[in-house]
Amino acid sequence: MDESETKRNEQQRVARLAFSGVIVLLAVIFVIRNVDRYEDLNTEVRYSALIDMVEPLQATIETMLLSGAVDDIALLDSGEAGLPDEVLVTDVAHGISITDGRIIATWMKDESDLDSVTYIRTPRMEDGEIDWATTGTCEGKKAC
Repeated sequence: MDESETKRNEQQRVARLAFSGVIVLLAVIFVIRNVDRYEDLNTEVRYSALIDMVEPLQATIETMLLSGAVDDIALLDSGEAGLPDEVLVTDVAHGISITDGRIIATWMKDESDLDSVTYIRTPRMEDGEIDWATTGTCEGKKAC
């Protein structure tokens, strides 16, 4: 092995190390830039358990209003008109209640970042259709 061949092998080794370093650096930059997105997605996925509790109640209220089974939205409260009783928030259970057709779901008291976060769905009936507005503290947590 002559000196020029040794020098060329050394240069190739340095080039490979530099290339590997650039690849690792790009991967680190990608991870750092996307950590917030991952956290938001994780919150949304966890919070979907609470949203899934609301959907059947929302469908029931829509059916009652659109079918004419209930004339006044103010009659749609927990434990009334065939709706389930209120469930209070505990450290192991999410809370859910219905007041005047408004569904209020609250995350359990588990000392997580979602502790006591609310998801509120309010129906508005216009022209024979129901439009649902979403409010609550879940918007600030990027959960709903």
